[in-house]
Amino acid sequence: MAGKVKTSQNKKLRNKFRFVVLNDETFEEKFSLSLSRTNVWVFLGIITFTLIFLTTAAIVYTPLKYFIPGFGDYNYRSEILQLKFKTDSLQDALQSRAAWLEDVVNVANGTIDTTKPATKLDGKTKIDKSKINLTEVKPQDRELRKEVEEADNYSLSNNAGNSGIMEELKQRHLITPVDGYVTDEYNAQKEHYGIDIAAKQDAPVKAVLDGKVISSVYTLETGYVMQIQHKDNLVSIYKHNRSLLKKEGSFVKAGEVVAIVGNTGELSSGPHLHFELWYEGKSLNPKDYIVF
Repeated sequence: MAGKVKTSQNKKLRNKFRFVVLNDETFEEKFSLSLSRTNVWVFLGIITFTLIFLTTAAIVYTPLKYFIPGFGDYNYRSEILQLKFKTDSLQDALQSRAAWLEDVVNVANGTIDTTKPATKLDGKTKIDKSKINLTEVKPQDRELRKEVEEADNYSLSNNAGNSGIMEELKQRHLITPVDGYVTDEYNAQKEHYGIDIAAKQDAPVKAVLDGKVISSVYTLETGYVMQIQHKDNLVSIYKHNRSLLKKEGSFVKAGEVVAIVGNTGELSSGPHLHFELWYEGKSLNPKDYIVF
């Protein structure tokens, strides 16, 4: 009984039908097509598979995927974050300019008495600038200025002339932070306290020595920045990364990947790594201690 049912089903699948297109007036045959149930199912399956394949390819290889909720590229999220910072800055600037224009209009209309030395506005006291003596310097201010000028630890100039420091650092084996070529040299006079190394996008950035991550942050100008504290007050800095792989407080080994090369920050013009070396608050030329 089961065999008969199976045979009957097979016959139904193999039964052929003819699809004919006729002229409605002359009944002339224009087109005909012989089909079976099997052919129809195969044809529909091919059409369905083709549509699924084309839809998947369009999503994967075209920008259409960015219109799918929850799907996005990391670079786009980074650019959105930078645009948000810029928008906030522009909003603050517009508010300050609007307040300034309001004061100008009030002065022009005579609604503010500019002859009074001090007035109250929104709970804040305006200071009479005519009573401020800009040439007078208090003794406390003189002492503070002297201390700041004599504080070598906060000097940003290249003071690597100490032969003892140079010899000690040169005895260490510093790992090259990234594979690439130097495009911008160290120049302390121009406040460029490191070197720029052009590298491939998403290339690994490595720690030059064993140390501890003391900073892993994002800044508007230099993008994703990492600072690593090494032995004897030596600090290495890695800027303009696409992403940071270590958090603050993490211990890293020499040659360990800590970041990914990118193009983040307003001061970046292409995929590269800005690398700096600092010793006891003084900037060093990395090329004096690492072979690039």
